[in-house]
Amino acid sequence: MGAVLRAGEIPAIGFVAPSGSGKTTLLRKLVPLLRQRGLRIGYLKHAHHGFALDRPGKDSYEIAAAGARQVMLVSGAHWALLSRTNEPAEDHPGGFDALRARFDAQGLDLLLIEGFRSAAVPKIEVFRAATGKAPLYPDDEAICAVVTDDPLPIAPHPNVLPLGDPLALADFIGQLVRERAGLLADGLFADPRAELIASLQRLQVGGAQDLVIGSASVRRGHQFWITPDGALGQAVVPDDLVACLLDDQAPSDASLDAALHGQVYRHRPESGALFHTHGPYSVALSVGGHDLVPLDDEGARLLGEVPVLSCGPDRHRPPASEQLTEAFAAHPACILAHRGAYAVGATIREAAWRAITLERSARISLLAGAALAR
Repeated sequence: MGAVLRAGEIPAIGFVAPSGSGKTTLLRKLVPLLRQRGLRIGYLKHAHHGFALDRPGKDSYEIAAAGARQVMLVSGAHWALLSRTNEPAEDHPGGFDALRARFDAQGLDLLLIEGFRSAAVPKIEVFRAATGKAPLYPDDEAICAVVTDDPLPIAPHPNVLPLGDPLALADFIGQLVRERAGLLADGLFADPRAELIASLQRLQVGGAQDLVIGSASVRRGHQFWITPDGALGQAVVPDDLVACLLDDQAPSDASLDAALHGQVYRHRPESGALFHTHGPYSVALSVGGHDLVPLDDEGARLLGEVPVLSCGPDRHRPPASEQLTEAFAAHPACILAHRGAYAVGATIREAAWRAITLERSARISLLAGAALAR
């Protein structure tokens, strides 16, 4: 994102604004929304006035004061590495890239940066006219969006997002990450087809053995790749996935669900993956024809109410286009009676986790119903 990344580097987005503009407040609201989209978030902040993670009298402080340049503290599930240096952050050996490299690239999908205005990453500016400061975007081409509730004084300007709508910002960042995923060089992002196959394999061996996959797809821009027709229960490799265009008829060897996947993507442009599962509990629950209202906290948080749609006399065909569009416009998942569940997400991880959560919530609902019937 921004400058071309090298293999192993974490994609990063910078947040820039004068002090007092509300960057940190906005980030506190944004991080949970990005996590809901399946992104693992890191955070790097440039503190202009210094900071202290240790205090005089503690063993680690005294050892560092005696000359140790690096001190690691470990306690329970937490650890911290304290490194003493005489250089300001901007002059850190290797600069911003060296600081980014200290994060665990295998455990993060996105690094949010506060400060470091000169870093070569896409940036989002928080602008408040009340600060009396001029906007930064006219002098920084890396600023790709401005979050503000005030009219921008200088034209032209980048994308404008409302300060009071962090959901819109989360959607913008999710889309930015997905778009750049297909453009970055040197293998930083895996082939989306390979990522989808790996996710399908994890679903089958990672505690979701009952979650039989009917079809699955991953989207990049106006194209998506879907499992082939008749692939259920077979070993599928990335080259087996069938490429489809959103506005064209799916190839004959694509899953019979390809048209449905394309329809969902057209009406949910923020979506990046879709899973159709034949979970026994969601299928059993759909027979009653009642919507699923998850009883478990995680299901309620990730899914909300899950509509159950009737397919009509032909169970092998999706319901009417208007019915499906309406369902997915308001819900991230739905169940087609007798056919199974569909779960969509901004990322493959988010869609897969929603599929798992839906099946678990359906099971809890059926168990609770059986218990109450006694």
